[in-house]
Amino acid sequence: VQRYLIFGILSCVPDRQRTIRELKIDKTLFKEGDKWVIRHGPGDYKTGKDYGVRPPLVLSEHLYPTLEEFIAKHRAALKPKHDFLFTRKNGEQFDGQGIYRLFTTTAMRLTGKRTNPHLIRDMVVTHLRGTDASERQLEALAIYMGHSLQMQKSTYDRRSVEQKVAPAVDLLDSLNAKMSAGY
Repeated sequence: VQRYLIFGILSCVPDRQRTIRELKIDKTLFKEGDKWVIRHGPGDYKTGKDYGVRPPLVLSEHLYPTLEEFIAKHRAALKPKHDFLFTRKNGEQFDGQGIYRLFTTTAMRLTGKRTNPHLIRDMVVTHLRGTDASERQLEALAIYMGHSLQMQKSTYDRRSVEQKVAPAVDLLDSLNAKMSAGY
C-alpha cells in the first residue's frame, strides 16, 4: 500500500523525493474539506528560500481512500518510530536514499526501466512541452513544481532538438501550403 501511495502521489504531484520522505500529517499533509493537500513553507522544500510558500499541492481524489486506509490501519502495522507518513519496514524513518531505492527497485521490477522519483519531474515536463499545453499552463506547472519557467525549459525538458522544433516545421509547412494555395 505504501509503495502504491508513493507512486500515486508522485503521479499527481511531480515533486522531489524529499517531499514524499518528509510528509507529516497536519504538518505538511492536510485534509482540507474533502481534499488532501501538501503544504510547504519556505523551509520545507529545496527552492523555498527563492520562492517562499508554495501553493497547495493537491493529491488526486482516487488516492484518498487508500491514503485514509493507510493512515488508519497499515501505517500502524509498520510500528513507526517517528511522525512521518511513510516508514521503512523496520519502523525507522526513510533516509535520503530510502525513497529513491524503493522507487527505483519497484520501477525496475515492474517496467524493466531505470526510473527514479526525480525523473518523474522530467517526464511530466517533457511530455507536456510536447503537447498543446499553453505557456500559461506551463508557467503554472513550473510554479507548482517549485521552480522557474526557465528552469523548467533548461533542466526538466528532455525533448530532442528535433522534437522541440517540430511545431516550427509544422507552422512553416502550413504557411507554405497557404502561400501555394494563393493566399
